[in-house]
Amino acid sequence: MEITIFAKKRTNKEGKAFTNYVTTLTRKDGTTQSMGVKFREECGAPKAENCPMNIIVTKEDINIATRQYMREDTGEMATAYTLWVKNWSKGAEYIDHSTDEYF
Repeated sequence: MEITIFAKKRTNKEGKAFTNYVTTLTRKDGTTQSMGVKFREECGAPKAENCPMNIIVTKEDINIATRQYMREDTGEMATAYTLWVKNWSKGAEYIDHSTDEYF
């Protein structure tokens, strides 16, 4: 399966820099789910400056974890999704089609 990974460099409260990876997966019913992406240490993560990029993963090399948390803005319970990747390879070149209908 080929998925698109986006990256954003962030800084935590202590001032330490880190990279956040995110993607969107499509369920069998056609709905989409945004989620964070974590790469296992043994496979390494893509370089943030190469993102967005497409990567190829197999079902055996990924799993999705969920956790419940309280939203600070509304006080409601919400679910966070994390895609864990233990092996990946570079996919086709990423082409941005987000502005195709405008130009």
